Amino acid sequence: MHKVFVILRKEFSEIVQQRILLFSILLPPLLFAVIPLFYLQLGGNGSRASSLAIPSLEGLTLHEYTQGVVATAFSNLYILLSMIVPSIIAAYSIIGEKNTRTLEPVLATPVRRWQLLTGKILSALLPAVIVTWISGGLFIAELAIFTDVNVVSHVVTTGWLILFIACTPLLGLIAVAIMTAISSRVNDTRTAQQLSVWAVVPVIGIILGELSGQFELTVLAAVIATIILIPIAILLTWGAAQLFQRETILTRWK
Repeated sequence: MHKVFVILRKEFSEIVQQRILLFSILLPPLLFAVIPLFYLQLGGNGSRASSLAIPSLEGLTLHEYTQGVVATAFSNLYILLSMIVPSIIAAYSIIGEKNTRTLEPVLATPVRRWQLLTGKILSALLPAVIVTWISGGLFIAELAIFTDVNVVSHVVTTGWLILFIACTPLLGLIAVAIMTAISSRVNDTRTAQQLSVWAVVPVIGIILGELSGQFELTVLAAVIATIILIPIAILLTWGAAQLFQRETILTRWK
């Protein structure tokens, strides 16, 4: 495990040194924390949102309901955030080092493949989970300050908390695994990120389903989602490890 921590420390050091990468990591969580402030203020004054039938918001007044619709929409975006940030880091971690020729010397050292991959996966996953949780915590605080009391209890439900706390690391791991697999086969960061966008399509479908009233995020639904995501994350991580071949990188990457 010592070599894993060495690689992890190296990755963190490179993230801090790359200002553009650091900016790309911090900007989405910052926007996700700031933008809801404006929409929450506008949400309580409009009636268009009241036309949406969201089961979890039943029993609220019109003013509370419109705020709740806006808050529900933004609360689900934090699930996407857990996939966006690690994808950015993972893309640079492999393709960036591939282009700068800094990965080959590491692979030539007596570091096992699983140690290298573990270090790189954790270097992308840990910052993503931390900034997602911090940004989500700020969002909850904003709800408590700028919305009516009933809105918070209807939006920040037990089901959402389970999804936010338990599923965001799993979704982040899935995003990293997919990006690692893609990055092992392409040479352009933008191409890798564009291909990885397809990974968030199912999550977007769930978000739209809840906003349209077709899906309700209950405790049972959150638990089932967590149970389903665990084997998917493990399987995709294993698949990414199989595609990440030391010999291929050392002999074929140009």
